[in-house]
Amino acid sequence: MINQRYVFVTLIALVLIVVSAGTSYAKINIDQTRTIDLEKFYDIPVNEVKAGDVMNVDIQVTSGSPIDVLLMKSSDYPQYVNAVTQRGTTTNYLVDGSSLGTRNIKYSYKFPENGDYYIVFDNTDVPKGGGSPNNQVEMNIKFSVVTPAPSEVTPGSTEQPKTSGFEAILAVFVIFVLIMWKK
Repeated sequence: MINQRYVFVTLIALVLIVVSAGTSYAKINIDQTRTIDLEKFYDIPVNEVKAGDVMNVDIQVTSGSPIDVLLMKSSDYPQYVNAVTQRGTTTNYLVDGSSLGTRNIKYSYKFPENGDYYIVFDNTDVPKGGGSPNNQVEMNIKFSVVTPAPSEVTPGSTEQPKTSGFEAILAVFVIFVLIMWKK
């Protein structure tokens, strides 16, 4: 009876460790259709991002004019809102994580540093050089932020993969159970 328990608990622990080791963890996952009125925007706060997290954006404007997709640090977001409400055209955004005047685009962006961000789907005349809105837009949005599994972080890197806390706790639990059953 003890041998059966020993084998069962060990197998369950090993399965959990293996399954958790190669998983990407989604922090945000949005798949929706959205209407954005003329001179309005739709924003998504992206909080507690870690360096190396990956943002995936896939949009299709199904009706209306091209829009701007703007990724900005949360500290730049109030300036953007002010530019929209005060009819300004200057705002800071991360160029590599953004796309101006687009109807259909699919791209990924790897965050270089920890922080809080906003992704903004903009149907206004901000920023300068962006889309030229002329009506409301309807669009399909697929947006996610994921933490890549350790093996996905940097292929070819010499850095050793780190053991997650979940794996360490499972390993300690298995060792504890084995010691207790040996007594």
